[in-house]
Amino acid sequence: MSEKQKKPNLKARLVWLYIGSFIVSITPLVVCLALNWKDYTKTPGDTVKLTLGGIIVAVLLFMKVIGKLKMPRRVVAFGIVFVMAYLLQSILNDLLLLSGMALLGEFMDFAIFQRAIKKTKENILVGKTADRTTEQVEEVIKKYIGNGRV
Repeated sequence: MSEKQKKPNLKARLVWLYIGSFIVSITPLVVCLALNWKDYTKTPGDTVKLTLGGIIVAVLLFMKVIGKLKMPRRVVAFGIVFVMAYLLQSILNDLLLLSGMALLGEFMDFAIFQRAIKKTKENILVGKTADRTTEQVEEVIKKYIGNGRV
């Protein structure tokens, strides 16, 4: 029974690691944006554009963290860059500072979470392989022994 309890624990751990990874990746950037929010939202139009751009950035970043973000074709990639630049015009002046904060978040994510995520994925895979091997061995034993209990 302890083996069956181990599987959900590993899966839950992996989910929590992904959530923690996402939070750590964006925390420096969010702190920087929060500190300069008044400068970025001088007009209501800036606020709306910044909100839409932020939602797009958050979705792309979350997709990157869970490993579902694939590089699109160049036309699509440049279209995304154009839309993001338009929506986030008010913060482009601080691009150096913000990109540094994003880089800091990625370093923290790599240092804290990526190794643990990789190890947990490997442990889940090992558990699945062990379970499948056990099932195959039991089938072979049943085949040679007959319908008796194993």
